Amino acid sequence: MKDRYNILIVDDNEDNRYSLRKILHQPNYDFREAHDGPSALAAFRQEAPDLVLLDVRMPGIDGFEVCAMLRQLSPHVPIVFVTANVKDFTAQVQGFEKGGDDYLVQPYEPAELAIKVKAFLRNKSLYDDLVVEIGKLERLRNDLSSSNDELKRVNSVLAERNRFLDSLSLTDPVTSLYNRKYFHQRLKKELSAVQRYKQESAVALLDIDHFTRFNELHDTTQGDVLLKEVAGLLVGRVRSSDVVMRYDGGRFVVLFTHTPELQAMTKAKILQEQIAQYSFSVYDESLEGGLRITASLAVTGLGHPWLRTEPDVMKSLESALGEVKQHGPGQLTTGIPV
Repeated sequence: MKDRYNILIVDDNEDNRYSLRKILHQPNYDFREAHDGPSALAAFRQEAPDLVLLDVRMPGIDGFEVCAMLRQLSPHVPIVFVTANVKDFTAQVQGFEKGGDDYLVQPYEPAELAIKVKAFLRNKSLYDDLVVEIGKLERLRNDLSSSNDELKRVNSVLAERNRFLDSLSLTDPVTSLYNRKYFHQRLKKELSAVQRYKQESAVALLDIDHFTRFNELHDTTQGDVLLKEVAGLLVGRVRSSDVVMRYDGGRFVVLFTHTPELQAMTKAKILQEQIAQYSFSVYDESLEGGLRITASLAVTGLGHPWLRTEPDVMKSLESALGEVKQHGPGQLTTGIPV
């Protein structure tokens, strides 16, 4: 693992850049700033940063195009959009399609940003170590052309390392589930299959009630323990053909493949009850006994005529969940037309 990390902040607003530096201030973080696309590209080439925090709305070249250009320079440096845009799901999807790894909308939770940055830097360090190891293995493979058994062993290890390398950008480092970037990719394919072959699938958005407050009362370490156990609980209660993914914060998404909406609602209700009944592990010694939490869920089948794109799906789920959570925790609802 590296001792120091270089973070490039790209934003035309000086106050925003200062705020990010202040939130992320750590002894082993070095910051470089850029105020537009050309200066961002120049800084990227000069500094080879470990992470880029990128605004969307900038004069001249917007953040999406800057992201695409940075991706041509490096396929694996984490790029996180941090923007004051309204919660526009179309823009978020565009960000992922241009090569972004995550998308935060202001106002965001400072603790959430700090956790994401730490996780992405850890993954970047793993990635760099893997690249070095893969390079050594490839050189060794080239030297072993006459030794068949050893060549097979090296090829096997090399294939394993490359698979792990590919998985890093699509895996949530806290829960080891697929992340939001993967979710958008998978949802796009699932929508296409539903529309083309008239099959039935559904998506559930699960939100741990009062998760932000939970992190404020305890600490992020306890919050990470909670997220890991919720992830394990969800994976253990769905079919192997279903997919559980970490969306952001205390939210997860579950893709119920080949499942009508009504049946998905029944499954979501079971997941909700399992979470409410589960005694979660306690990291904080000041807490007595296991923790009890609740979760709220919104579920929608993907065959509705108003759901044509991934942003449509998330608008439907987020809007429904936002409305129903006003009535208290532990809610279950269906998506609403958008």
